[in-house]
Amino acid sequence: MSATDSKQNEKGWKKHSERSNPFLLKLICWIALNIGRNIARFILYFITAYFFLTSPRVIRASRNYFRRVQGNTPSLVTVIRHIHHFSSTILDRVFFLTDQHERFEIKVHGVDVLDNYIDSGKGGILLGAHHGSFEVLRSLVVRNKHLPLKVLMYREHNQMITRIFDQLNPEVADTVINLADQDALLQMQEAIEQGYFVGMLGDRVTEGERKVECKLLGDNAEFPSGPVLLASIMKVPVVLFYGLYEGGNKYNIYFELLSDKIAINRKTREQDAQKYMQSYVDRLEYYIKKSPYNWFNFYDFWHDEKK
Repeated sequence: MSATDSKQNEKGWKKHSERSNPFLLKLICWIALNIGRNIARFILYFITAYFFLTSPRVIRASRNYFRRVQGNTPSLVTVIRHIHHFSSTILDRVFFLTDQHERFEIKVHGVDVLDNYIDSGKGGILLGAHHGSFEVLRSLVVRNKHLPLKVLMYREHNQMITRIFDQLNPEVADTVINLADQDALLQMQEAIEQGYFVGMLGDRVTEGERKVECKLLGDNAEFPSGPVLLASIMKVPVVLFYGLYEGGNKYNIYFELLSDKIAINRKTREQDAQKYMQSYVDRLEYYIKKSPYNWFNFYDFWHDEKK
């Protein structure tokens, strides 16, 4: 894969992430908070129809994804359901951020994986993907104070939606370490030394970032090697997490240990990083097959348009 293709793919997911309407976002927030979730969920059908009719790239990305998951060409109903699933998780962020968790049935699996680290005051890396909702975890953590958490992300991506949601809960917004800050990695190191887990998503590559190729759903795709390289340097564990939306008001949060100690040799750095990231991707594939409509990478993830 050429450097040009990689940059174009990065632009693809960035462009999609910014494709939002501030009026619609503010309207749905107002309806959710003042009229209720049922009415807001009804309006989601119209928003889903809007994106279905005006976003051919989203439709292509969804169909290419489900072609891999199902082994055949998906129906338009499958694509519509996929978009609606994503819209539902965006809507639910409003309720999570305004501390309305009682509206939902949230089950947490594997939290014991974290307990020993938390009890010992040892921090680490919490590694997820754009599969499911990160907000269900982040807001729950802030509410319950059980897991010391910081979140590593680019605030410049999704600026509009981030700004609107940050206003709903400044306490949750304060958990973010902005990767655009020059001292972002220093902030991350200090947080881990203080016993925090730093959450990040490991399925999108940004320009200039170290990357490896891993096989997902039968085809190679690019993944950042940064998460495991950082874990190796800082000598901290990597715990995987997924917050899966199961329809209606149901969410399942899963934790599992990727590795207590990431060991990467300087001489075989790329091969070692690829091995650990492939393990991450293998678990991601497991959860994709478990709950396929939670995949929210609506861009040319496998470079199908280049083939």
